[in-house]
Amino acid sequence: MKRAILSAFSILLVLMFAACGGGGNNTNHPSVTVSPATANVQEGAQQQFTAMVTGTNDTNVTWQVNGVTGGNATVGTIGAAGLYTAPSVVPNPASVTITAFISDMSNVSGAAIVTITAVTFNNSSLKGNYIFSVSGLDSGANPFYALGAMTADGNGNITAGEEDLNDTASGYVNATTMTGTYSVGSDGRGTLTLQNSIGTFQFAIAMKAFNNAVLNETDNGVVAATGNLEGQAASLAAPSGNYAFGFAGSGLGCGAINSAGIFNMNGSTVGGVQDVNCAGTIVQSQTVTGSYGAIDGLGRGTGSFSGSSTGSSNMIYYVVSSGRFRFLADPKAATFFLGSADLQTQASFASTDFNGNYVISSAANTNAGVSYTLIQINASNGSVSSGYFDVNDTGNIGSAPLSGSYSLNANGYINGTWNVANAGLPFAMYLFSPTQGYYLDERTTAVGGGNIYAQSSSVTTNAAWAGSYATKQFGYFLINGILNNNNASGVSGQISADGNGTLAGTLDINDPSGISTGQTAQGAYSVGNVPPGRTTLSITTSVEGTRSYVGYIVDQGRVLLLETDNNLVSSGDAIRQF
Repeated sequence: MKRAILSAFSILLVLMFAACGGGGNNTNHPSVTVSPATANVQEGAQQQFTAMVTGTNDTNVTWQVNGVTGGNATVGTIGAAGLYTAPSVVPNPASVTITAFISDMSNVSGAAIVTITAVTFNNSSLKGNYIFSVSGLDSGANPFYALGAMTADGNGNITAGEEDLNDTASGYVNATTMTGTYSVGSDGRGTLTLQNSIGTFQFAIAMKAFNNAVLNETDNGVVAATGNLEGQAASLAAPSGNYAFGFAGSGLGCGAINSAGIFNMNGSTVGGVQDVNCAGTIVQSQTVTGSYGAIDGLGRGTGSFSGSSTGSSNMIYYVVSSGRFRFLADPKAATFFLGSADLQTQASFASTDFNGNYVISSAANTNAGVSYTLIQINASNGSVSSGYFDVNDTGNIGSAPLSGSYSLNANGYINGTWNVANAGLPFAMYLFSPTQGYYLDERTTAVGGGNIYAQSSSVTTNAAWAGSYATKQFGYFLINGILNNNNASGVSGQISADGNGTLAGTLDINDPSGISTGQTAQGAYSVGNVPPGRTTLSITTSVEGTRSYVGYIVDQGRVLLLETDNNLVSSGDAIRQF
């Protein structure tokens, strides 16, 4: 936003000097804007586009699809009036670019991105039971976590639900009933209002694949808060088996705390092991014990666990499926955290199970404030021969190649060290499959953690990012390099990538200037091959100007994002919508 103001001021100075110098005429440059900027269109369906021409009296435009005037049967056709008809079969890639250029000025054009789908979004896209999780800062800029369940009827109504909310300032509250309303538009964006005994909460939402969605709170009860909706399985039971887990928060005498480990859940007892970063004090392979109870009809249960040196914590958990549950610190203990756990897909892990390219996303509390990091590695038999490290530590942007070494235990526990710019950065991971796991930063100067994902091999060109994506980002605007909780920012929405370096979409924004929904976004991206999948990109909106990022393409379904502006510290992702 500051950049946009400075840019406008610079343009004003140029115009003033031009006027004073009498060196020439002040003329507007011709431009073309196509709307809508993005659209999801079903096979064989139609979408009307319009072209607004400014700066010239020549308003006749020529329409193209993927550079073909009028389009064709493969990518869809478009008439002289801008009416686009999708092909009868979804093309590969599924996104195409609609271009309108001034007929007598072919170098002056505007563009939009269409994603052809076999389905379209509407209220019926949100139907069934869901687990929601939200984290952020309340209206007093105090951290809070919320976890709960809700039932959507497919017609715009929330008919049941419950919620547990833990706020560092106001404490813990529980609501046993819930109602609400929602709406879902054709691009997957929409709104959600939840009402219970705690209060009324409003969200912007964006649908993701597999019956999931992102959440961005847009009421006055928060500075900023974001989260997720996860479609809940039809058949529910209390957890059973070995689950890799990770959580972040505070308490247990630590201040900031992050943990990753394994819960061995059997009937009603909890065993296992964890690594803990307790305000920079690292405890490795700590024994975990505890217990847990049965669940109610919406998948909610309670339990407790303790580490041999960090004390006990009670927890409230919600079952997503037999393979996953979310958990929240219970107020009866002096802890405050939100976590998740995923069932391990195999009984033991061998060295060959952690092999190839991976991308890691991590968030940490640091001496400067908050740090977000993306790491790309190539792992093989205990060695990382190549990789890359990108970080934004409270506006201090850095990147460097890395190498490293690690050991993998049969239970999925990985312990190792990155070597970055002649510094050793210790870490741990707990895998729940050969392709995913939880990450723990074990530096004494940072308290953080995140997730690790196996990376596809086909991520080295712009074509690797194509389609329609739901995005979510959380972070902070910085004032003179200082982080203040009152300047938190949440972003959600829909973004389309055309496979050729162009981004377009619609974003819903809650930042220090206020809440701005339905903001048209335009951008560009460029995918590299060293390191594989590393992407530079920018996204521009009228309310925030241009924001710059480094991204890593994990696969066609997921792109991880890291802000690289020095007046912002933020991270997020873009997840395929279908």
